[in-house]
Amino acid sequence: MKKVFLTFAMVAFAMAANAQFILGGQFGFTTSGGNTHYEAIAPANAFDYPATKTTDLRIAPSIGYMLNDNMQVGLSLMYVTGSSVNYGAPAAYYAGQEDWVKGKGGAFGIAPYFRYYFAQAGKFNFFCEAALTFIASGRSHTHTYDNSVNPVVDVETDGPTSYSIIDFSIVPGVNYKFSDKWSADCYIDLAGLAFTHRATKNYGTPTDPDALVSTDVTNYFGLICNASAQDLNAHLGNFRIGINYHF
Repeated sequence: MKKVFLTFAMVAFAMAANAQFILGGQFGFTTSGGNTHYEAIAPANAFDYPATKTTDLRIAPSIGYMLNDNMQVGLSLMYVTGSSVNYGAPAAYYAGQEDWVKGKGGAFGIAPYFRYYFAQAGKFNFFCEAALTFIASGRSHTHTYDNSVNPVVDVETDGPTSYSIIDFSIVPGVNYKFSDKWSADCYIDLAGLAFTHRATKNYGTPTDPDALVSTDVTNYFGLICNASAQDLNAHLGNFRIGINYHF
């Protein structure tokens, strides 16, 4: 028994001695907005009408652990939040009033993963990565305001749905090493294997808008890009790029 224990201990020590930690992740921020300036006959009647405003933030930090030259394990965290403001008719702003609807929402995910490097060409290392992703969203929030009518509309409501997702995916990718300390990953979601279990909760009755009415469950299996990245809006088109620091 002692020999077995010592054997496992030596194997674990050897793996740890050759291991390397990697900090990485993805980050994205976008915002848009503007206005249209209307000129009337009298300069005093000129006014600005705001365009739709949007803001999106995506953060996906990760930590990895190199077991050897070919195998890596790790954990990724993912968070996305977004908001938008849509404005009503220009007539309200011509009269110095306001008419808008603000909406915001977000989702959080966690994904342990295993990566295997199967080929190398210069500074390029090709891999396949298997990840088990758990995602949960809250209900979106909407604020409606209009002081161009009487009585003034000032209402805040929660969205009618929230969702949770369990996603297993295997996708190919390539790692490019800039130096001993820095590298970049590119995941190619154009091809891969994915299984997704999604549960969508539906809320709201005429008397109780917070009541849970039903839960819709869908299962998905396919040889295309995984659903978790789509729901989190965490990748750029069909490619995701991350930067890593090795220590």
